[in-house]
Amino acid sequence: MPFEIVRNDIVNMKVDAIVNTANPKPIIGDGTDRAIHCKAGERLLLARKEIGDIAIGTSKITPAFDLNARYVIHTAGPIWKDGKSGEEALLASCFKNSLRLAKEKDCESIAFPLISSGSYGFPKPIALQIAVREIS
Repeated sequence: MPFEIVRNDIVNMKVDAIVNTANPKPIIGDGTDRAIHCKAGERLLLARKEIGDIAIGTSKITPAFDLNARYVIHTAGPIWKDGKSGEEALLASCFKNSLRLAKEKDCESIAFPLISSGSYGFPKPIALQIAVREIS
């Protein structure tokens, strides 16, 4: 499967799995998380509550409900502090764990947002480097 960077609204992509930048708690956050929940419908939050808390750097999977995907992979990215608090390793772990879950479910396509680079303040150039490295 080719690797491609696409600037698109992730909730409208037709893929096997969409990765959600999930809050560690089973609540609807801002940005990508809110957009995914709005498009997927109320059942996504119910499924997310069944999972419970998600540790930073880990990922969990649910059905995608009303999205154009089979699954939503919820991953809890790190909040950028100073770059010396393990943020890069935790972000890499988000990508690794999300890809592992996608492989376990035989996904052939997956859409990632640039995890932690919005309200969590991760510098976009560093986040992009990590994303490309881990996805490649």
